[in-house]
Amino acid sequence: MALALVAFSSTQAQCPTGETQVTVSVTTDQWGTETTWSLTGLGGTPVYASGGPYTNLGAAGTTDQPSVNACVPDGVVLVFTMNDSYGDGMCCAYGSGSYSVTAGATTLAGNTNFTGSQDLSYFITGGQSALDLAPLSVNLPAVVAQGNVTIGGVVRNFGTTAITGFTLNYSVDGGATVSAPISANIAPASNYTFSHPTAWAATTGSHVINVWTSAPNGGTDGNTVNDQMSTTVSVASQSVQRKVLIEEFTSSTCAPCASYNVTFDPLLTSLSTNTGSSNIAAVKYQMNWPSPGTDPSYNPDGVTRRTFYGVSGIPDVFLNGAAIQNSYANNATNLNNEAALPAFCSIDLNATYAGNTLTVNATVTPHANFGANHKLFIAAIESYSYQGTTSQNQFKHAQRKMLPNGSGITLTTLQDGVAQNFTQSYNFTQGGVAQGNYNLWGQIANVKVVAFVQNTSTKQVLQAAFVGQLSVGIDEANALDRRLTLFPNPTDGLMNLSFDLPSATNVRFQVLDLAGQEVMVANRGFGSGEQRHDLDLSALANGSYMVVVTADGLTATRKVTVSK
Repeated sequence: MALALVAFSSTQAQCPTGETQVTVSVTTDQWGTETTWSLTGLGGTPVYASGGPYTNLGAAGTTDQPSVNACVPDGVVLVFTMNDSYGDGMCCAYGSGSYSVTAGATTLAGNTNFTGSQDLSYFITGGQSALDLAPLSVNLPAVVAQGNVTIGGVVRNFGTTAITGFTLNYSVDGGATVSAPISANIAPASNYTFSHPTAWAATTGSHVINVWTSAPNGGTDGNTVNDQMSTTVSVASQSVQRKVLIEEFTSSTCAPCASYNVTFDPLLTSLSTNTGSSNIAAVKYQMNWPSPGTDPSYNPDGVTRRTFYGVSGIPDVFLNGAAIQNSYANNATNLNNEAALPAFCSIDLNATYAGNTLTVNATVTPHANFGANHKLFIAAIESYSYQGTTSQNQFKHAQRKMLPNGSGITLTTLQDGVAQNFTQSYNFTQGGVAQGNYNLWGQIANVKVVAFVQNTSTKQVLQAAFVGQLSVGIDEANALDRRLTLFPNPTDGLMNLSFDLPSATNVRFQVLDLAGQEVMVANRGFGSGEQRHDLDLSALANGSYMVVVTADGLTATRKVTVSK
């Protein structure tokens, strides 16, 4: 955990007047490559010092890394961040690691029991004042809608005296000051989360918001260097319906994944994910863990996305690019609430196929100024039947290829109303799915396409889109025939049928012998979208049969083999 720390009271000889030398000392555990740190100003800039990743040991133990000295300006808020990429810190069975940030004999930050993924410590150097209140953050999204916007954030008491009240101020683009008295009880080295009671009437365009505190306890702040903080906010010209992006890392050899998907997959189906006018898009990346790690849908594009997020265990779900509790995503209310949030970017998407070639056209239109570091990702996905080493034999929304690859397409700076157009193609091979390839389990007509725009720095997904049914340039009116799959074939009796229906209807299932005689028939009503039905053929003798499926005047026929 981060420490509540005091300021250092004298300047070291090694640094110029107005600066203090601080020393960062790190002792890593066995897994040094997981450890990195930085000493920066608020917001990550400027960077005064940084370190790691370090070298691993061959067994559990510790390594005292070389200390790093840096001169930092007095009075400003400094942030020390310790990161562990695996998320288990530097401790315990792998060696008792630790870190400290000192200025002379004074400890500014430190931890001898760092067990998480990140530690944050805030401190200042130089003389410590009785009254010293400073903003740590202005909590506004990078893009907001027009209208009333509440300006909130966090302030910290760096002084030696408890603060019971202060004046909170903000201005927009250097304009008039908006002030309000705030009553609060803020102990030394404590934070306070604020919301300014007067909303900002936001108008379209980019704006600089300046926030500052004054009159702590009705007196004078003894350190005015850290009183103010600014942030830039873009106000969108319009908002559009958000399509939520769900990304799950899973595997056919992962028993916990199978247990999770028992409820998660039906939830996605109930929300018509990747279908019609649904506001939910999903992509699943099949991994090669745990043992035996034989999932045939594991491919390099999935590895690229796994590396991007730093995934170290499955099942692992990301919602609009954010790491969340898996249980949060497995809840219809939560997903619908996420979809209710406005989006400020549009993706116009269409996808066609000719033969086994998929062609995707995408137009990205931002409705605000988002800046750089954004990419467009396009995933071709497929649902199929396969028996791995777990109870799961139906796999939904599985990524088969990303176009052009898992690294995505770099977008130029996103500016309000300036569209960017892209075309991507890929020629698939049908059948022969194996680790490392991008082959399809079924026909290309069954492929769906999901696209999304993501900030590669923050990982925030601005918007998603999908094509639930590919368009073609030839007569493909019989969608039932195109999308009907049977599994397993041959079968020892129980057979699963998967198919799509454009609307709710009654479906007739017939089983004929090779002489054309009906040996089994069933009727059942279904809703629209992806459907599943089980046929029990165990009463039939070994041999070949024809399964005929009829719905709304369309007929699809498949040859099956019973072998008991």
